[in-house]
Amino acid sequence: MLKYSYYIGTYGGTDISENEWNRVSQKAEQRLNSYTFGRLSSPWNDSEWSERISCAICEMSELIYAAEKSAGKVSENNDGYSVSYTDKSLLEPSLYNIACVYLGDTGLLYAGVEEC
Repeated sequence: MLKYSYYIGTYGGTDISENEWNRVSQKAEQRLNSYTFGRLSSPWNDSEWSERISCAICEMSELIYAAEKSAGKVSENNDGYSVSYTDKSLLEPSLYNIACVYLGDTGLLYAGVEEC
């Protein structure tokens, strides 16, 4: 699991509190592991892609946290009382796009057969 000290120190994150970090980053890491077809199941901290993986987890964590915090609300107006909500199905493609930015050229997102 990625440490909070990496998030605030190396990545420069400020959106997620230390109390929330483990829960949210665990969700991000599990999604990223799913996108890489289980390739992150083994310890990835010493892999050649560890910096990219760590940054992807940080950015995905921030997006997950923001989505949870907003509870789907995009805007609210109390003049005539109006609330607009976002479609939660938009979160998953956004998370996958983050994974593609960091890991798109690594082969980790490749779904095909590696060896015959």
